[in-house]
Amino acid sequence: MEGLKIQGYYLDETQMQAIISDCDSTLVVAGAGSGKTLTILGKIKYLIDNKLADSDEILCISFTNETVNSLKMKTEEMGYCLDIFTFHKLGLTILGDVSIIDDAYLEFIVDEYIFSYIRYEKKQFLDSIFFSNQNFEVLIKSHEYVKLKNTIVTFIRLAKSNNMSLQTIYKIYRWSFFNEKKILKMILDIMLIYMRECESVQKIDFDDMIIKATDLVKKKPVKYKYIIIDEFQDTSLVRYNLIKEIIKINKAKVFVVGDDWQSIYRFSGCNLDIFVNFNEYFKDVSIHNLRYTYRNSNELIRISSSFIMKNKKQLRKDIVSNKNLTKPIKILFNYTIEEVLAIIDSEDILVIGRNNADIKSVKWHKKLTIHRSKGLEADNVILVNSDNIPAQIKNERILRHVINDKDYIPFEEERRLFYVALTRTKNYIYILVNKKTSPFVKELIHDYRNSIEIIKK
Repeated sequence: MEGLKIQGYYLDETQMQAIISDCDSTLVVAGAGSGKTLTILGKIKYLIDNKLADSDEILCISFTNETVNSLKMKTEEMGYCLDIFTFHKLGLTILGDVSIIDDAYLEFIVDEYIFSYIRYEKKQFLDSIFFSNQNFEVLIKSHEYVKLKNTIVTFIRLAKSNNMSLQTIYKIYRWSFFNEKKILKMILDIMLIYMRECESVQKIDFDDMIIKATDLVKKKPVKYKYIIIDEFQDTSLVRYNLIKEIIKINKAKVFVVGDDWQSIYRFSGCNLDIFVNFNEYFKDVSIHNLRYTYRNSNELIRISSSFIMKNKKQLRKDIVSNKNLTKPIKILFNYTIEEVLAIIDSEDILVIGRNNADIKSVKWHKKLTIHRSKGLEADNVILVNSDNIPAQIKNERILRHVINDKDYIPFEEERRLFYVALTRTKNYIYILVNKKTSPFVKELIHDYRNSIEIIKK
């Protein structure tokens, strides 16, 4: 089946090899700009046109409402109508009439609990947790308080996304010592309060919804022959369990697409191990690599690929392009965003930063943090305030119980985030350096000096 054309583009041989795979479980490993969406659309067309599945027998899952809507529009243009959901929508569709609690409610309960704790055991709490004698009003606005709150919230969300029971957390608590034991006691208390509060208002959170949907599928199956999943590197354990149950009930086949180099949601529960060790989680596996990128130049691919592979757990990819550009990375010292915008002879410019504060004051119509830029592209990209990458965040030691850190590499996820930033551009990326030079920029200068351009005032 040669020359398959999707939305005006012919699929290349690596895309074709992937879509004709008839294994029970197919993993498509895709680099930035390698045509993931075209491959998914090609698989849908291949299945329907060859009568391997009707449109109502195909379930397609993507991770955001934006990507779901985009896939719906494109499949409808092709004349197909199939179920395309986020995991959130899939869970709601299976369960029916359920109410989801606001994400902020857990943070509210953490605040209330800690405030009460401080009021009743103020001195002991300050001495044992913060090693501080600050007054209450100062404390709740302090870095120490925010750090504790974020640690507790992150621990609970990671525990739930990994389907970790209270009994398991209690065992961890029993074997812990000193400060960690006190914080784990708080976590157990807060989880119990949170569960009780959710029950009292008859609401459930996202992870509980996925778990309940998984249980219901066993009794009330949903009927699909093929499951297609985009951005599979962002799958959590509870999402994986739901998919496995649908596969088991229907003897369905699964076709997943993703890029482990762009896995940047670890602290929201995503489990990269499911992607990089795919054959340990699924049976009758076929793995395909999309070899060609239609966005970046070969020069940028060489630098960005070498940069990301310093993370030992990433899958190696051999990516090529039909585009060549001399020195696609430009590092500018002490330039303002306005000065750089004036330099670039293009209107298609994407401005990105590590966080909202970096881009808030930028007067430009096309700007998202790096996290929100994933999937986007532009002729040219400006990375503002590169000083903030990698963010100087240390994993709280207590989180090792809910994150597999046995092979932890410093700034592992921040390196993937920087890779995402580098690969948004079709042509050049302009990296702005302000007060200090980040370790990643120093690395680019040291390792790829002859392939980048350094511009100083």
